[in-house]
Amino acid sequence: MLPDTEEPEFSAGSFYQTDNQLKRLFMQTQSLMAILKWREGVCELINPMFKSLWANREVLNIPMRQAWPELGHCFYKKVEQVFDTGKTRHSYEYAVDVKKGSEPEYSEAFFDFVYSPYTSHQGDIEGVMVMGFDVTAKVQARRELAEQQLLFKDITDAAGTALWTVDTRGNITFVNHTWIDWTGSPYEAHLGRGWIEYVQPEDRDRVIGGYIREVNHRAPYEVDFRVLRSDGKTQWVAATGKPRYLPNGEFAGYVGSCMDITERKKSEQMLKASEERFRSIADSAPVLIWMAGVNKHTTFLNKSWTHYGSEMQLLSDSSYLQSDLLHEHDRDRVLDTYTQAFDARHEFYMEYRMKSRYDDRYRWIGMKGVPCIGADGTFEGYIGSGMDISAMKEHEQIKNDFIGMASHELKTPITSIKAYIQLLLTIYRNKTDDDFLMKSLNTVNKQINKLTRLITDLLDVSKMETGRLSLNCELFVLNDLLKEIVEEVQHTATQHDIVMSTPQQVTIYADRDRIGQVITNFLTNAIKYSPESDRVDVILSINNNEAVIAVQDYGIGISPDEQSKIFNRFYRVEGRNEQTFSGFGIGLYVAAEIVKRHDGNVWVESQKDKGSVFYFTIPQNFED
Repeated sequence: MLPDTEEPEFSAGSFYQTDNQLKRLFMQTQSLMAILKWREGVCELINPMFKSLWANREVLNIPMRQAWPELGHCFYKKVEQVFDTGKTRHSYEYAVDVKKGSEPEYSEAFFDFVYSPYTSHQGDIEGVMVMGFDVTAKVQARRELAEQQLLFKDITDAAGTALWTVDTRGNITFVNHTWIDWTGSPYEAHLGRGWIEYVQPEDRDRVIGGYIREVNHRAPYEVDFRVLRSDGKTQWVAATGKPRYLPNGEFAGYVGSCMDITERKKSEQMLKASEERFRSIADSAPVLIWMAGVNKHTTFLNKSWTHYGSEMQLLSDSSYLQSDLLHEHDRDRVLDTYTQAFDARHEFYMEYRMKSRYDDRYRWIGMKGVPCIGADGTFEGYIGSGMDISAMKEHEQIKNDFIGMASHELKTPITSIKAYIQLLLTIYRNKTDDDFLMKSLNTVNKQINKLTRLITDLLDVSKMETGRLSLNCELFVLNDLLKEIVEEVQHTATQHDIVMSTPQQVTIYADRDRIGQVITNFLTNAIKYSPESDRVDVILSINNNEAVIAVQDYGIGISPDEQSKIFNRFYRVEGRNEQTFSGFGIGLYVAAEIVKRHDGNVWVESQKDKGSVFYFTIPQNFED
């Protein structure tokens, strides 16, 4: 607004005859106003708003083409037409380059202009009055909206997912170009309920029913269905939609998407077919096959399990291992083994008895389970298999009984033979006239010692199988026992030098004879499997309140895949020739079992062709 004291700019002539109040109103209006005289459009009067568009340039008494070259030919032509015809004209959203105030550069602005003639008292047209309204903000807003709409269209058309909107009556009001590409039909064909025609007839009723129900309840919408593509192929899509509301809370319809899930459906069908094949194969297998989820609950059992219970009975338990089908003496042990392996994600094997539903007898089952690891490395549960090993158990029992009986029967004559050999050695010890006799007696004595150890090991295996291996524990110095065993073995191992290292005295509470048996087995094993070496090291130490004995040889070594089997019963490490090393492979098994019964641990560290180190530990548990 202009201050009341400010005098308007004007030219001489007719302007002096104009009413002063009208002049003041003219100068204070917030729209653009100018009075142009004659056909040339000489500027007779201009208000401050108009003048400010070009940094208050001086334009009074100057023809319009010279005063405002920025306005352009269309502006000048409109003024001339109004002067010539006496009729009002308009220009809408007329673009003008303006320079306001101290702005350094021109900027684009838009105006709606009204060109009206003004006349003298005699009715003659003297000039044109121009009034302009700034509509720059409106034009820019419309441009921004158009740009946003174009961007939205570009984004939706570029999306690999079909996008759609519906109104409050459930009619489609928009689909993007992806849906159009799928169907090959024009945009208009899908509006309203037209999209339904592209749903496969087999899916149509299901899709329409769910669609109408959810839209009426204004609930989220999800459905899978098939679409007939323009190339004649069938495409699976997953449609999802959610209700849309205006800022005032009024329901405005739905917005949603359709995703191509053809490959997913194919994968699901392949997975289903694979599962059916797996079930068919599993059901035809003569073994027990099972699966468990991450919560330890059984999720699958093949038909072989029906020999022991119905599928409903077995799967209704949190785990079949907790059912009454298991022998009461095995149930807790089996469940503990299963739980510990499951929690540690370890493979397990166990043997237990389970009652058959057909003859009500307990059958021995050998069961193995391994963890299932997904492609992304996540734990997915367990899968396992088992088989009836009752016949094997019976044969094993017969074998154990035979071994026990044979070993026991052999022990008596061997003892007698050893006694006579010892007597002969005593008699001929000081006689030097028959070297052959002495060498023969010593050789026979060594072989009898080996045979005695073998029989002892066989008897121990039999006792272990029947649970009759007992321990007679006492307090003793382990260093002394180790020295005795080393000296005893050294007499029979003339090709090897057994080097003992015992930095400190170690006292343990254990079965002295059994621990001596373990040391002997370790030493004889080290000597046997290092035929080309001349040294065996024995080291005694203390670690975390445990006595640790290490027996190191420099022989053939053990490959990594054999190291996990070395303490198994009847397992032997073979050399280059499988007939090279004698024995039944029970010495280390017996030693490991004795150590376990003392709550100790046994293990081996080895490299092929570089020797081995066998370790065992015994806790220092002293009785009061």
